[in-house]
Amino acid sequence: MDLLATARHLASRLPRGHTLPCAVWERRHRWMVRVLWAHVPALVLFAVARGYTVQHGLLDVSAPALAAAAATSTRFPRRPRAALVVMGLLTCSAVLVHLWGGRTEGHFHFFVMVALLSLYEEWFTYLLSFAYVLFHHTIGGVFEPHSVYDHAGGWHAPLKWAGIHALFIAGLGVVNIICWRLNEDARLETVASEGRFRSAFDDAPTGMAMVGLDGIITRVNEAFCARTGFAAEELIGRPLDDLTPVDDRDGRPWPRVEEGVREIERRFMRRDGSVGWALWQHSMTRDLDGRPAAYVSHCLDISLRKRAEDQLSWQAHHDPLTGLPNRKLFVERLEGALERRAAPGGGRVAVLFVDLDNFKVVNDSLGHGAGDRLLEAVAERLRRVLRPDDVIARFGGDEFTVLLANVHDERHALRVADRLAGALRAPLVLDGEQRFITASVGLSLAGPGDDRAEPQALLRDADAAMYRAKELGKARCEVFDDSMRQRAVERLELESALRGAEARGELRLHYQPQVTLPEGRITGVEALLRWEHPEHGLIPPLRFIPIAEQTGVILPIGAWVIREACRQAAAWGDPSLLMSVNVSPRQLGAPEFVAVVAEALEETGLAPESLCLEITESAVLADADAALVMLRELKTLGVKLAIDDFGVGHASLRHLRQLLPVDTLKIDKSFVDGILSDDDDSAIVEAVVRLAHSLGLEAVAEGVEHAEQAERLSGMLCQAAQGYHFARPLPAGEVARLLRARSGAR
Repeated sequence: MDLLATARHLASRLPRGHTLPCAVWERRHRWMVRVLWAHVPALVLFAVARGYTVQHGLLDVSAPALAAAAATSTRFPRRPRAALVVMGLLTCSAVLVHLWGGRTEGHFHFFVMVALLSLYEEWFTYLLSFAYVLFHHTIGGVFEPHSVYDHAGGWHAPLKWAGIHALFIAGLGVVNIICWRLNEDARLETVASEGRFRSAFDDAPTGMAMVGLDGIITRVNEAFCARTGFAAEELIGRPLDDLTPVDDRDGRPWPRVEEGVREIERRFMRRDGSVGWALWQHSMTRDLDGRPAAYVSHCLDISLRKRAEDQLSWQAHHDPLTGLPNRKLFVERLEGALERRAAPGGGRVAVLFVDLDNFKVVNDSLGHGAGDRLLEAVAERLRRVLRPDDVIARFGGDEFTVLLANVHDERHALRVADRLAGALRAPLVLDGEQRFITASVGLSLAGPGDDRAEPQALLRDADAAMYRAKELGKARCEVFDDSMRQRAVERLELESALRGAEARGELRLHYQPQVTLPEGRITGVEALLRWEHPEHGLIPPLRFIPIAEQTGVILPIGAWVIREACRQAAAWGDPSLLMSVNVSPRQLGAPEFVAVVAEALEETGLAPESLCLEITESAVLADADAALVMLRELKTLGVKLAIDDFGVGHASLRHLRQLLPVDTLKIDKSFVDGILSDDDDSAIVEAVVRLAHSLGLEAVAEGVEHAEQAERLSGMLCQAAQGYHFARPLPAGEVARLLRARSGAR
């Protein structure tokens, strides 16, 4: 069993045979036939040199010649053709030994031919060559010893010397078989490796191409064809750079391997003409000498990722509603325009800041959907009247900005502003109705010599000019000048200081008494906010209240006002005194406002019925539904509600039912001022008083400055009034003295 296992093991280590690819076998066979043919004339010449006739030499080589001729024919299978070469070459060895008189040196030819025939790597041909050598040395040695051996030992003992030669041939055979097996193993490993590579290449989900050093495609896989839309036959033989769009070709070799760069993102063109993005990876293959041989190019289609990146980039730089550039992109374009302006020959740069007038009224009355449609229509109109090189952006809300590069002068920029205003002049149709819209425009310019011009400065100046246009009546364009810069700086300083005014204790409350008519008895006070600035002194409310509204600082300030007013009312301790506090539109729209009022009442212990919240009519009408909900929630706390500046709103009477549940109507000072001189104002005031009486509300006239006004109001049966005629707004201490005097007079 051990011998059998050993034999099997040895047999497994032997060459398999028949492993040469057909093309390799044919190539080797052709060379062996050529070697065989070369022996024919060489042996004839050797025969003549040895003293034989030409005819003798031709007779000796006739068999090898016939074998060579037959082996050349492709009609025979591989084995017969190889056998003919074996017989022909070894016959040449036998003829050489015969012509040389059995010289030992001639026997070396057998060794060379046997080694050569091992290149067939087939057992049949190799064993046939051993059999031929054995037959020649034994049979030939017995019958013609003088033709095989050149010494007496061979003549008298041919079999002995045949065995000696066989040992050497056997040794050669062992060496040949070992080399043969090693070649087979190496070749099979190469075939397996090529198979693995072929499978990995052909079946890879990533597009792959073999590309020569000259850039010509030599092989592609199915994934590469799928990515490009070309068939393999259309790609092989073409330069890889043919797939690159013409605009992207840089004149450098492609593919290429750049030092330190493993991946390159580059566009490619599909068969249908569409363009995609690919992540290209090129690796170099090398030959046995380590020299570059070819590229293996990987093509990963990243078109979807690129489209997503482009979409994200677009979204990051554009307004989603109008599709216009946003603030970030506008500033980038403005920076580029200012850099070009600084170059020789650069013109002036203008920035237009466009703000729609009364857009909030449209947005609040018609809804945000209608407001969005209005903004889209406005954006389209503005875009149409601008030059292709001009940049228009939506800066936020109802604000647009326009960049004009290379304008000639201020008049040139103003003409563009006129075109923008003209584009908005025609009515817009929203929800089947015509709507008219105007815009206030601010203009700032930067000339070639203005080295201080920066994007933020130009935008700030244009914004200040736009606010100036608003102040002068709207629907106009104003050009920025130094006076506006000063006002803008002051406004910025006030805004910055206002944010910390409460924490620094700079806010004050003054109180203006409200009195009954005609008695003049104090029944309440209105809390009025004052700001005592450490440098500018007492700042009037008209200067800082609008800033607080726009910046949102009004919310914490308003909460402080309510707490402080409740605290002061509780400190006076007069349950009959009504404390009135103004509420801003921003406060009324804040969800937490009811909680702020409730906390102030709870902290100070003030009775809810001693607090009256004054809300402007326009603030209620801006969003009547939401305001009505808020008013009802406030009424559940027990506080009183007053409509301030009643009569100013454009739809006061029509919306009066929505203003309930209020307790007081306060008649605006603008009507009271004309009560003695203007019959219309007098009629309006009397009508409002009668309306209040009919609804069970109290009417309070504001801004009474003369005794005659008080008498006229009393005659109209107006219950209460306030104004300089009765008392100016006073600090809490002076109001306390008035209250004590009132108590002493009772």
